[in-house]
Amino acid sequence: MANASTLQGVASPAQCQPLACRLRQKEHMGRNGPVPFWAEVELENLSKADLEIEYEMAVLQYLNLIVYDSRGNVVSNRHFGDRFSPFESARLLRLGPGEKFHADVHLLATMPRGPKAPGKYAVQAVYEYNGFRAESELVEVTVEQSIE
Repeated sequence: MANASTLQGVASPAQCQPLACRLRQKEHMGRNGPVPFWAEVELENLSKADLEIEYEMAVLQYLNLIVYDSRGNVVSNRHFGDRFSPFESARLLRLGPGEKFHADVHLLATMPRGPKAPGKYAVQAVYEYNGFRAESELVEVTVEQSIE
């Protein structure tokens, strides 16, 4: 691990961040057709060294999806990473320079359970690990009718 670095204690300006977090809407097909509000989260190593992220549950245990209503109020009420169960032992994600990690997420997963009011929402992915914070751009979604 001589050429590897971790994200511990890194708090750099945005242009020097070793990790980028991106969020993109994505079509997802379920058994009954398209499933709305799916996206892909991408983590990219922007540094010139390997980055290592140790996790006990899932790589996404450090991810949060912050949902804002049309007035800019936060309407999400839980952390995305709280949905995972622990493994028997920790695991390691190693991203080489320029390497990317991708995963699918539901954009409204952190909102309260139950019906979602129609309207426009904005979602931001935030990946925090050992004092480091990488934020995506906002992704806008429109709920046309009340959904469960």
